[in-house]
Amino acid sequence: MDNYGIRNISNNVLNFKYDKYYRNLCIALKQDISKDEKNKISNKSKLELANLLKNIDIDENVLKNDFVNLLLDKNSAKLLWILYSKYDGNYNYIDIISDTLKGENKVERGGTNTYKINGWMTHTLYAYQITNYNIAKNIELENFNGSKESKKQIEELYKIYNMLDETALFILKVFCLIHDIGVIDDIGLHDVLGMKFVEKVLSEIGVTEERLKTYNLSLNEFIKIQKAIIKYHTLITSLSSEGSDEYVQNNFKDLISNISDERIKKQIPKILFLMAYGDIIAVDESLMNIEKYERTKEGYLFFEEIINNKEHKRNKEKVAIERICDTAGRIEFEVLKNNLDSILNSNKINKHTFIENMFNIKAMRYTGPLMKTLNDTNLCIKIYNELFELISALKSEDALKEYKILFVPDKHENEFVKEFKNGNFFKCIEIMKKTREDECIYGKTKLIFGTDQDGKYLHIKII
Repeated sequence: MDNYGIRNISNNVLNFKYDKYYRNLCIALKQDISKDEKNKISNKSKLELANLLKNIDIDENVLKNDFVNLLLDKNSAKLLWILYSKYDGNYNYIDIISDTLKGENKVERGGTNTYKINGWMTHTLYAYQITNYNIAKNIELENFNGSKESKKQIEELYKIYNMLDETALFILKVFCLIHDIGVIDDIGLHDVLGMKFVEKVLSEIGVTEERLKTYNLSLNEFIKIQKAIIKYHTLITSLSSEGSDEYVQNNFKDLISNISDERIKKQIPKILFLMAYGDIIAVDESLMNIEKYERTKEGYLFFEEIINNKEHKRNKEKVAIERICDTAGRIEFEVLKNNLDSILNSNKINKHTFIENMFNIKAMRYTGPLMKTLNDTNLCIKIYNELFELISALKSEDALKEYKILFVPDKHENEFVKEFKNGNFFKCIEIMKKTREDECIYGKTKLIFGTDQDGKYLHIKII
């Protein structure tokens, strides 16, 4: 089979379980081993894939000219895996197609992240596959090993997928492929920074004015849509997690205000939901349990209510507990609900104040990977409460609605955990309350109050 400049595609190559293969590779790379050992694993993998794809021949010029058609193919996810796994010298064919995607793939991340440790594009292509193959065709996920709950989720998402028109489906495919391009500049701000790469990457993959005539869209409108959904692609998972209801609602309204086409605007909640499901799992399958799925679905329904001008009011205690469960992980809602009073009492935390603060804090970023690494719900709650009290003490009791708490992700999560457990983090807060300065360093912990393009923030850094 020859397609899009890719020649000699056998059924064995096309139907190879790339998702399972790359999971096993990434798990091997995540082990606590030396850099030399990791290089050996990576080199061995490249040899295995080279052998699998030895008969594949790729015409680079034809591929570049026909890449958009490849994305429209029913087997686009499989074809992208082939391009990613096939090398010409030091670069795979995704690298060759796009300098932007090549830059993304140079970024690696470990910790809770499984698929990003091999290079970010492993994560991206797995997210693309889940959304545009597994959901699109109602095919269970290989790496969930026959999970009935996973099958049920895929089936439900398949029905939502089939509600999208052809234009929305094309937007979704491109979105899945380029959603994380901002990591080239900064992992912590990758959603916002991704916008500046959109025009370049669309040009590289061949999205043109002529091509978009099929969907009755101008290139300028398509660029605006991709910028808007990339900027806010993590928003749907922020509800009942890292973002307050007010923050999520305001940002979603800003997102749709940037889309003039009403037929697309109405489909944005579905596009975000479908991509988010793949995006979460493509960090690690363990993150998508029943409760996480329901919280993500609640975000989707929240957006649908906004689109349809329906009122929505949520229980503050339920939301607060959900936010802790989502970020801390490894604890179910009912378990934490039953134990919350005891945890708060042991830490001498006022329940009413804590619930209000947990509900009102504007946003928290990179708490999920960090608190799951910490793996201590009691300590997680204490950390949150100390940060809430710091903002209230130095700014005002109402200031939480204005502040984003960001654990700056330029150090491994374990480095933060050390500072929590040796007390440096808490000592830094204590000093800051006394000095009332906007910046403080104690041990390796650095706390900074400031303002950026998204408003007021409190950054926690490890130096």
